[in-house]
This record gives sequence, structure tokens and C-alpha cells, in this order.
Amino acid sequence: MRPPVRNLLILGAAWGLLLAALPAAVMAGEPGAFLLAALLGAALAGALGTLAAARALSGGRKGLRALLSFGALQGLSGGAVAAGLVWGMMAVSIAGVSPAEPAGLSALMRPAVFVGSFFVAASVFAYALLAGLLLGPALGLLVVRLLRKGEA
Repeated sequence: MRPPVRNLLILGAAWGLLLAALPAAVMAGEPGAFLLAALLGAALAGALGTLAAARALSGGRKGLRALLSFGALQGLSGGAVAAGLVWGMMAVSIAGVSPAEPAGLSALMRPAVFVGSFFVAASVFAYALLAGLLLGPALGLLVVRLLRKGEA
């Protein structure tokens, strides 16, 4: 992996962890596998969102409009990844499926499980999109510096 891509991945993962640490800790209640999975998902979503948005930002546009579009694209792409991961984790958690009893997978199709986990995922997507729109330009400045240095 080239150093510029690695730097963007690290920056994006740190961004995802920064945004998700407090909400994930409050939602999980106690440290455990769910909190670890949520934080790993946040790091993955932040890294992928930053890579996608940095690729669009490298097109040469400048100014506030470019930074706002960076934040919007980062929020959309990172939010979509995070929402998908949270939707899956919440559906499995609500249904009570465990590795010891995989026969309970049919419980994932119950409407209460599907809809309940969907609304949690939709709120995660909205949070990531708003964070991208409001705070993404600040991260965009760091990405612009990386792009100008020729490191990315």
C-alpha cells in the first residue's frame, strides 16, 4: 500500500472513531463485543468515506464549495457503510441470534426486528451525514494539505 493511501486511511479511521466513540459508548452501556464491533465499523466507515471524498477532492476544485462537497460526499459514503453495518449488528442483536444457535436466523425476517434495526441504522446515517456536512470541511482542509504535498 502506498504511503499516501495509508495516510488517508489512518486519517479517515481516526475521524470515524472520533465521531462514533461517545455515541457507541452510550449505546453499548458496558464494554463488550458490541462496542468493539461498533468502533471497528466506525473506523472502517470513516476510512472508506475519506478515501471516496479525497478522490473527488483531488479533481482540482478549490474553496468552500469544494470543502462542503467533500464533507457531503464523506458523510454519504461513510454514513452508508456505517448504516449498513449497524443495521446488520442491530438486527442480529434484537433477534437474539448467536453463533451457538444459528438456526434462529429466521427471526431476522420478523417485521419488528427489521423495522427496529432499520430506524437505528437510519439515525446512524443521518448522524454521519450531518457530521460530514458540518465538520467535514475541517477534515477536508487536512486532506487538501495532504493532496498539495503530493502525498496523496
